[in-house]
Amino acid sequence: MQSETIRIRPGRPFGTLLSHVRQQQRIDIRFGITWKMFLAVLVACLAISLTMGYALRVSFENGFLHYVRERNAGRIKAVMAKVTSEYAAHGNWNFLRDHPDVWVTLLDSAAHDALREELATAQTGKLPGWRTFPGSGSVQQLLGPLSGPSESPHWGMRLPSAPPPNPDIAMERDRVSASGVVSGDNRYDRAPPSAALPSLPSLPPPSASSLHDGGARDTPPEGPPVTLYDARHELVASTGQLPPPGSAMRPVVYSGKVVGWLAVNGPDTLSDAADIAFQAQQKRSTWQIAGVAVVLAALVALILARIVLAPVKRLMNATHRLAGGDYTTRVPAGRRDELGRLAGDFNVLADSLQKAERSRRDFIADISHELRTPLAVLRGELEAIEDGVHVFNRDSLTSLQTEVNMLNKLIEDLYELSLSDVGALSYRKAPTHVGQLARASIEAMRESFKAKRIALELTCTPEIADTTFAVDPARFVQLLKNLLLNSLRYTDPDGQVHVALSQSASGWQLDVQDSLPGVPEAALDHLFDRFYRVDESRSRQNGGAGLGLSLCHAIVTAHGGTIGATASPLGGVWITARFPPEGD
Repeated sequence: MQSETIRIRPGRPFGTLLSHVRQQQRIDIRFGITWKMFLAVLVACLAISLTMGYALRVSFENGFLHYVRERNAGRIKAVMAKVTSEYAAHGNWNFLRDHPDVWVTLLDSAAHDALREELATAQTGKLPGWRTFPGSGSVQQLLGPLSGPSESPHWGMRLPSAPPPNPDIAMERDRVSASGVVSGDNRYDRAPPSAALPSLPSLPPPSASSLHDGGARDTPPEGPPVTLYDARHELVASTGQLPPPGSAMRPVVYSGKVVGWLAVNGPDTLSDAADIAFQAQQKRSTWQIAGVAVVLAALVALILARIVLAPVKRLMNATHRLAGGDYTTRVPAGRRDELGRLAGDFNVLADSLQKAERSRRDFIADISHELRTPLAVLRGELEAIEDGVHVFNRDSLTSLQTEVNMLNKLIEDLYELSLSDVGALSYRKAPTHVGQLARASIEAMRESFKAKRIALELTCTPEIADTTFAVDPARFVQLLKNLLLNSLRYTDPDGQVHVALSQSASGWQLDVQDSLPGVPEAALDHLFDRFYRVDESRSRQNGGAGLGLSLCHAIVTAHGGTIGATASPLGGVWITARFPPEGD
């Protein structure tokens, strides 16, 4: 984004400039952080949802295909046993050639045998290998006991519509099956090993009723499409869908010879109508769940963005109001996180700006007032002399000189305060005997105190008198002089002022106490503010502008010390300046 140079022309109001900056901000944040956070959370939720959905779909398809493959393996075993037994009964495949209805009936009978084997195995409390799942326990515990194979089957399977085959066929199936039933009272129990297996009766030729019930029909048999070939790989019977090239071929062995081959389609693709319908239903459910997840992700992202960014918006609006000059703006700071800390810092900043604005206004008003008073006196004196009211003599010249000196002193104090504010007030610290400087300063001002009949005393402990401290001699004299002038102006005649230099726990200190009048306790904390005076009329009459103690505070702070005021036992004010122990 190209930056725009804003030139402030004379007479251009600041409000117009601020409006221009705000307009630029509105253009820049049109796509704000709320939408950015919303999109970030939404994209993250969508990525997680799509990844989980895709992983679940792939896992389901692979698992379901494995399930169908294992289920069909059990059915193929039953078909193999049925085909072998029928070949043993007929001695050839002629009973199946050109009789597709008999082939379909045979496949249905094999599927029913596989179903009965599953139900019989379930009564032992153990599922077939292709029906087990992690953490599964006894089938009776999960599904309840089964009283016999005639009960309704579980897992969504159908019981055969025809009567079950005789026990001999069941025992023959058990002989060729990999699993068997070991319960004692079940009529499908395995026969003793020594028992001879009788030959199976041959399938009767299809009749009209069998063709109507189980022969030629529109619905395909249960299980995967199976094709039967003879020993020379010539087609014998099929369900209508020939296996693709390269399909696995299972040999049909009778009396130690391969008499035929069974070929099964898949299950690389599903062939059972129920399986296909179930897979389609799962795909639809997956897309529906994904759609609901997208909607929920959008709602969660929107709500989260609004909740999290609400404090940020409040801070942004409050910052705009603060930049517009409304220093009373505050924001709630009750949160215990980074935003709460930021809100607290914002309130501190607003307080500081409000105090600075108030000080600026007071400063302008005070400095205007302080400059106007001596200028008004000068103007009045000069006009009186010009009009001949006053004679221009030494007395009038002295009066004019006094007002000029007051203006000069005020300007010098303001200049030094401004230098102190920007850190440009120079200090040249050197090892100094502060006791000697204090004594010399007091002697220089003693006559002024005598003229007002105020007793001036100095107390200096031997430790201070014999020790040098790293201070700026000129600034220390200025500090002591301002404190003494403050006491001289505001102490009543026949009073007293006591100055003391002593050691303290953290270094050394300077104490100045005076007698009546006192200062209200509420005003003690404001004595070092600029242009602050307890008695406006009396202060102006005594020549004070309210800047002397402010300069004292700046000098002490520059030396690394502190200064404060309390009530004096003498009746006036007790000012204490404490300095760090930087002595030799």
